[in-house]
Amino acid sequence: MKVFNEYLNLAGISTIRELFLEKGEVHQCQKNNYFIRQGQYQKTAGFIKSGGFRYLCYSTTGKEQIVGYSFENDFVVNYGAFQTQTLSVTDAQAIRNSVVYVLTFEEIQDFFINQDTTNLRARVAETFLADIYNRMLSLYCDQPEERYLKLLERYPQIVNEVSLREIASFIKMTPETLSRIRRKIALF
Repeated sequence: MKVFNEYLNLAGISTIRELFLEKGEVHQCQKNNYFIRQGQYQKTAGFIKSGGFRYLCYSTTGKEQIVGYSFENDFVVNYGAFQTQTLSVTDAQAIRNSVVYVLTFEEIQDFFINQDTTNLRARVAETFLADIYNRMLSLYCDQPEERYLKLLERYPQIVNEVSLREIASFIKMTPETLSRIRRKIALF
């Protein structure tokens, strides 16, 4: 099965999932509630047992922009802010009622130190960087239709997870443009 976030394909990621499931505190997050808030320190990270989250940023005029997703069996974390313990630049909002296993920054740091999994930590960071870089290149270089097709290739089930309006926001186009693209694709 395809995954939305590529780091989930890394060898060893299952050890981190197991850590959350064994030692994490269970939290219920209702639809539209926030796990992460922009401008706050992120002291915890979560593993999503069920549900999902969208990551949001805002323009200077307050317009909401979807910049990422985490779905079931993924982690909910603003990775950069969490690792550096700096203010989060995104919100993480539940897209449906979600069950999340939560660990603190200290618990995760202890795991990496005691399990000698620093190589895994580096591979996760490198995979995040590569993913973000490729998405940035796509936004600069690809036509809207190409961005949509790449998203479907990467994670075809996204059309069942979120609305088309949200997909349009994520790949930086208007809902109307996405509708035209989907009609054109359906004709072929």
